[in-house]
Amino acid sequence: MKKIKLALLVAGSLVAGASTSAFAAEGQGTVTFDGELINETCKITSPLDQTVQLDKVSVKTLTKSGEEGGYKPFSINVDCSGAEANGLVGKKIAVHFEPIEKTTDWDPETGNLMNNLTGPNDAKNVQIKIYSTTGGKRVHNKIGETGAWVDITDATRKMDFHYVGGYYATEQTTAGKVNATVMYTLVYQ
Repeated sequence: MKKIKLALLVAGSLVAGASTSAFAAEGQGTVTFDGELINETCKITSPLDQTVQLDKVSVKTLTKSGEEGGYKPFSINVDCSGAEANGLVGKKIAVHFEPIEKTTDWDPETGNLMNNLTGPNDAKNVQIKIYSTTGGKRVHNKIGETGAWVDITDATRKMDFHYVGGYYATEQTTAGKVNATVMYTLVYQ
């Protein structure tokens, strides 16, 4: 009798284990991250840290969600001299903007930067929107996404990535100060 109970217990364990792994296979998966670190030779030649001084804009021009204004240009200048030494000729380079504080200084819905100032006398319902103007097109460069890719060739050793940044209303804005900061990184493909 003990042998039968033991056999039933072992068989029951095997069936339970098999059904658990069957459920796990349907409700679970894996994520694999592949990447590569390189010896970069491209250097930022514009100031690493920049301040874009936006003009004062009336709240009457930013009265509802989606209204924009006050855009000012800025550039990130790159020198890729010596790119052939690290095999970068024939590759692509871009600028990737990302939030400094992952949860508080950007809006994942709009891809824009939030106003860091939250005092009673600071502007409300306004964000900073960045557009890439590299290549002659004006494209929304959302935070967390990579901008326009540029080929690294013998002829493109020095290149400029051009942008504009300005105000973006999420609803009727209120008067006050605005401040936003974003981190950027050179990325290669």
